Amino acid sequence: MSQENVEIVSAFLEEALRDPEQRGSGYLAADCEFHPFSHPDGPARGPGGFRSRVAELAAQFETYEVRPHRLEQVGELVVAELRREARSKRGPAMIRDRFSQVFTLHDGKIVRVDSFPTFREALEAVGLRD
Repeated sequence: MSQENVEIVSAFLEEALRDPEQRGSGYLAADCEFHPFSHPDGPARGPGGFRSRVAELAAQFETYEVRPHRLEQVGELVVAELRREARSKRGPAMIRDRFSQVFTLHDGKIVRVDSFPTFREALEAVGLRD
């Protein structure tokens, strides 16, 4: 089952790249929760909340793209290290960084996404070390 979860998360991330308007929302459960590591309004709920929160972040940039660097199964969870590349609206500066997310799945759908500044923090949150 865990490898299946990795495949679902991988497909979700690929679909989000292909269709930025939908952002992979077909893989999200109706009651999913998205927990960014820093947002004043707290978690977003549902596929619409997820799309809105990511669109809000992406709107701050001329271009905004997130790609998986590595996906690891940890029990039934999937820990993802992601590469972000964004071009500033204020000039030609390109921002490149990494962050991580822990995906919780149930019945083939993503029910929760928790974000962390580093892969190490994501692993520690699920009880492992890098």
